[in-house]
Amino acid sequence: MKYFIASIICFLLFYFFYSSEVHYEKFAHKITIKTAQKLRNEKGLYLIGIGGQMMGDIQMMYMGFQYFKPVDVESGRDLLVYSIKLYLKEINNNEKVRPYLHSYPFTVKNIEIRIWIRNPDGSKVSSDELRYISAIDGILSYYMDGIDEYSSKTVHEETYEEALQAVAR
Repeated sequence: MKYFIASIICFLLFYFFYSSEVHYEKFAHKITIKTAQKLRNEKGLYLIGIGGQMMGDIQMMYMGFQYFKPVDVESGRDLLVYSIKLYLKEINNNEKVRPYLHSYPFTVKNIEIRIWIRNPDGSKVSSDELRYISAIDGILSYYMDGIDEYSSKTVHEETYEEALQAVAR
């Protein structure tokens, strides 16, 4: 009987400590889902992944998407800049999450956005078109297929500030 009670106590402690999400992770998750829904409705971006760095506080938040329309550097830049602005606005305007942000206000260096480009029918884009664009650590990057089947080559890179200036023109 002692072992049975001890087992139940151990199970309950394990369940309590390891099964629940930290409350600020829930705030971050809600912000990400809300932003992704807006991006789907406004830009046709389909959320395929979320994440971040949240050990102790929220240091970084991430969203990954599929986009079913070929893009060039200019339209890819527009898509990334719009997504970055919206995500940062949603994060920084949320008063519930604000105390848990590692740094406030969150900047482009605190988020990652990755977008995989597909044709409207879901097939791969041709090798001479962009297949992946990203904003990581404040750098916007644009990629095409590389020489090998699973490789890619960087077509263009720019800072977020450079991208903002280009979009403003």
